[in-house]
Amino acid sequence: GAENVSLVTGFGDSMRPLYNPGDPLLVDRGVKSVEFDSIYFFRIGDEGFIKRLQRVPGQGMVAISENKSYKEWVITPDMDFEVFARVIKVWCGSDF
Repeated sequence: GAENVSLVTGFGDSMRPLYNPGDPLLVDRGVKSVEFDSIYFFRIGDEGFIKRLQRVPGQGMVAISENKSYKEWVITPDMDFEVFARVIKVWCGSDF
């Protein structure tokens, strides 16, 4: 529901061109697991990430950056992984 919708800010350029560092992202905090491939706000250990997560049968999940300068990486079952929210809307701002 609407009570689960929040604004967060993405930092770093790993998700360009989808959004730029500092752009506001609308997230659904009611989502606590990866039911389908989408963009999620999550943590591994004490580090937060916003990445596209793709489920790969038999392998777990792959974290994918939109910016192809960044390598994709695998989230393995032994990692301390927690989903905070699913990203439902992004605003891509431009500086003038």
